[in-house]
Amino acid sequence: MAASGKSTPRRLLKREARREQILAAALKAFSRGGYHGTHVADVIAEADIARGTFYLHFQSKHDVFAALVDRTLAILLDVRPAGEEPPVRRRADAEAILRASYATVLETIHEHRQLMRLLFDEALGIDKGFRKQLDQHFGVWHERIVQTLAFFQERGVARADLDVEVTGQLALGMVERLARRYLFGARKPDIPRLVDALVAFELRGIAGR
Repeated sequence: MAASGKSTPRRLLKREARREQILAAALKAFSRGGYHGTHVADVIAEADIARGTFYLHFQSKHDVFAALVDRTLAILLDVRPAGEEPPVRRRADAEAILRASYATVLETIHEHRQLMRLLFDEALGIDKGFRKQLDQHFGVWHERIVQTLAFFQERGVARADLDVEVTGQLALGMVERLARRYLFGARKPDIPRLVDALVAFELRGIAGR
């Protein structure tokens, strides 16, 4: 039989595109079965690839799961509101910064909810080195919040006696709980409502009035 001269999609895919295909398939497989209920064979079947193709890109189930965790953390660390922050001269300026920051974070979490659910529900539960990785990630986020609160103190819009270290942890905890309750489902969440509650709660705490 003569060759048609047309390459199959399988042959056309470049190395990076193939890796992305496997990661997308792995995300679907892990979302269905969880880490412990998913096997390499499930990822291979979802991606519709040969077993050898999988092992050209990843060494194991743990390896492909770790790549998904890395991607999720990178997305979270890159989250920043567009544009420059306004100068902080009064409480309204601090509120604008908080609103923009929380809105961007919550929207990003919902947009990538499959990855985020995998991170919060699976990676924390199985550990296998992921807890240390997550602790380091949240350490970076905590430091950003602490710096923002300290800056608010310098500008006179936050209480001088505010414990910025503890308050930073509280802010992280609030976002995590809201993500689990409102952002992991397919239904579009009411982001403005969540932002209103977060900002009102935090401003009353840091400003003291």
